[in-house]
Amino acid sequence: MTTLYTAKKYAVPALEARCVEFLTKHLRADNAFMLLTQARLFDEPQLASLCLDTIDKSTVDAISAERFTDIDIDTLCAALERDPLSIRESRLFGAVVRWAEAECQRQQLPVTFGNKQKVLGKALSLIRFPLMTIEEFAAGPAQSGIVRQ
Repeated sequence: MTTLYTAKKYAVPALEARCVEFLTKHLRADNAFMLLTQARLFDEPQLASLCLDTIDKSTVDAISAERFTDIDIDTLCAALERDPLSIRESRLFGAVVRWAEAECQRQQLPVTFGNKQKVLGKALSLIRFPLMTIEEFAAGPAQSGIVRQ
């Protein structure tokens, strides 16, 4: 990624293209969220689109990646806005809660229900709660303390 940054900074299109080609070739579910963050940062829409496609097809693996909780809120929202995610909404909610806990720690906030709501902002409204069964909702979001009544 530092090479891509340098190629963009010094306007070396051939090197930019090679960097994107390399990243595309090494795109996997376990690095798709991190590459999506970088693709958005460096304004690489084609790479971002490929990352989103990978996340759509392998959502469970993507959210299980070690660095998933390191992504920024905009990247999280970009994924949550997608319809073709291949995951139960209840499991996605669990991943979003994990992300919120990590974000509270990054911002040096106590990990409380209110702070998780605060760091999630609009991301919480992107969870499709009606797609959950009553049992899933009762066991997850209803018990989490971060879903408003």
